[in-house]
Amino acid sequence: MRKFLVALAVPLLASCSFARIGYDNADTAVRFMASSYFDLNHEQAEELRLRVVQFHQWHRQNELPAYAALMRGASARAGRGITAEDVAWGLANVRARYRKFAAKAAEDAAPVLATLEPAQLAVLEHKFAESNEKYAKEYLSKDDAKRRRVQAKRMLDRFRDVAGSLTHEQEARIERFALDHERHVELRFEDRQHWQRDLVALLREHRDPKDLGPRLAYLFNHPELRRSEEFSREDKRWNEDFGRLIADLDRTLSDRQRAHVVKRLLDYAEDFSALAGKKGQAT
Repeated sequence: MRKFLVALAVPLLASCSFARIGYDNADTAVRFMASSYFDLNHEQAEELRLRVVQFHQWHRQNELPAYAALMRGASARAGRGITAEDVAWGLANVRARYRKFAAKAAEDAAPVLATLEPAQLAVLEHKFAESNEKYAKEYLSKDDAKRRRVQAKRMLDRFRDVAGSLTHEQEARIERFALDHERHVELRFEDRQHWQRDLVALLREHRDPKDLGPRLAYLFNHPELRRSEEFSREDKRWNEDFGRLIADLDRTLSDRQRAHVVKRLLDYAEDFSALAGKKGQAT
């Protein structure tokens, strides 16, 4: 289900014209993925189509303006210099918006999810297992050198997307952070698997949409309830260290890099505003 949610929120992962094209076609992508993950019959697929279109319209009207405001605020903070407090503000806002978005999507899909048969849930479990195997192979290799190289590259690519080219010193600082938080990556993967098991259990046990919807929303809104003490401890350390990482990097930004960051965030804001101004059309 998280992949469906990501498809609906595609402009959070890309920018400029690509984001606009991706967002306008997100409902089609979600339906395609749902058919793959759940093996829906014709009636289920048609019901989901209508619900996804309605959700997409709600998201365009209600959430995209908030995303635009968030990106404009982040751009302004980047222009004057980013502090650890700014990072905490950004993380808290992004997570809050994701939880609201995910809970709404889950509740809206509940009438379809409540009709899933045991064979369809077996398909979902199989897809989860395939996805987890692929993730573990890519990011959690037993080869220490390979694992660290891949995790560092993943983080470096994200920073380059926002800041442009990095200096060797900046890259080394980011790589140290990635190396110091390898356990956090493992714990997040374990949490992902725990979430998947909880989701399937809810789908098996609750067949009334009025009962299932709120329970799915609660699953998204309160992830801390399933998380271990170790996860909470490591997540807190990751958040604090990430804030320090960004603040440290901010002090080393060249004028060109800072301008790149400011413009990149403004580009996101402009994309969200443009998308919010378009009328959603059912497909």
